[in-house]
Amino acid sequence: MAELNQEVKQAINASWTEEAVFTEEEKQRVRSRIGSDAVKSKKMKKDYVPKALTAAAVAGFVILIGGIAGNQTGFFNQQNGEQILSEEKPFYPGMANGDMLNGWELKQIDTNLNGNSIAVFAGKAEVAGTLDFQKDNVFLLPDQASLEQLPLMEGKDPRISFSEKDQQMLKKVFGIASAVEVEEVSLIINEYRAYNTLDDQAKILEAVIPKEPERTSTPFHLFLQDGKELVLTEPLNHVYKEFSIRKEDEILSGLSPAEVFQLYLFAEEVEDYFTQYALFNHDPEVEKTFKTLNDYLHAINESPSLAEEQTLLYKVKNASLEEVIINDSSAYISILKEEDLGFGLSKNSDGIWKVNWMPTQ
Repeated sequence: MAELNQEVKQAINASWTEEAVFTEEEKQRVRSRIGSDAVKSKKMKKDYVPKALTAAAVAGFVILIGGIAGNQTGFFNQQNGEQILSEEKPFYPGMANGDMLNGWELKQIDTNLNGNSIAVFAGKAEVAGTLDFQKDNVFLLPDQASLEQLPLMEGKDPRISFSEKDQQMLKKVFGIASAVEVEEVSLIINEYRAYNTLDDQAKILEAVIPKEPERTSTPFHLFLQDGKELVLTEPLNHVYKEFSIRKEDEILSGLSPAEVFQLYLFAEEVEDYFTQYALFNHDPEVEKTFKTLNDYLHAINESPSLAEEQTLLYKVKNASLEEVIINDSSAYISILKEEDLGFGLSKNSDGIWKVNWMPTQ
């Protein structure tokens, strides 16, 4: 553009007369030169603007992506060579020493260098649930009602651990020597330690031993012919005949443990071991001592002969008997003449009383 102005100026000076008049040819030459350079300048502006906008858009996109990646990787969380750590969710937010939670007083909250937090509470509560006796540890799995008695953050459902001393006490109280779960246990605790990364821990004041279920005992007696041979009275005799033919459990439906016990003894009396085997509990989940009838018959044939007075049949014929119902699914026959001798029965999956495997063990 500077060149254009200089050329115009030179052209004017060269052709300037005292009257300062342009000839038509000179005017036309000037107009043509000005128009040509103006078009070129306009084209340059038109081409430059889109390219500049495209470069700006690309730069902005790169900055946006870089910012997202930097936030996710923590690249931009560094200032003066030090990384800014993201804030952890506070442990028991809003609580201070002396505050109460579900009847428990907060004594202190500590956080170690590894970021593990512990909140120590003092109080007292009776909690219930299942004791999980593992090989090296004992845990309490509290029930839903007990969770409301503990100083817990909302939504937490912990398993509770104990000191070595308390674990030994629990094993002794409940007579536990192997891995097992004991349900419906109650413990009175007076100190609670809540952890953000570990199992919570409690101190035991007392272990409340589950109450023994209320048992009902009903005496009964056997019927002996001539004081020697066991017989069944009606309608029990009819049940035995039908069951010995069909071997279907529903035939025994409605019988008491004492009546099933008499069927078992009568099968022994008449040496009907096919029917006796069918009187055992054959539920699929029950472990069988003799998996097949042939196994059972083979064991009977191979067992040493006992003197008559040593057999179970002989002992029960001359003893006072009681049917003892332990609970809805477990019972035994108490043979009072023999100390600690009982005969166990249990309900199968259909609710029918059947004989336990190794019932006198």
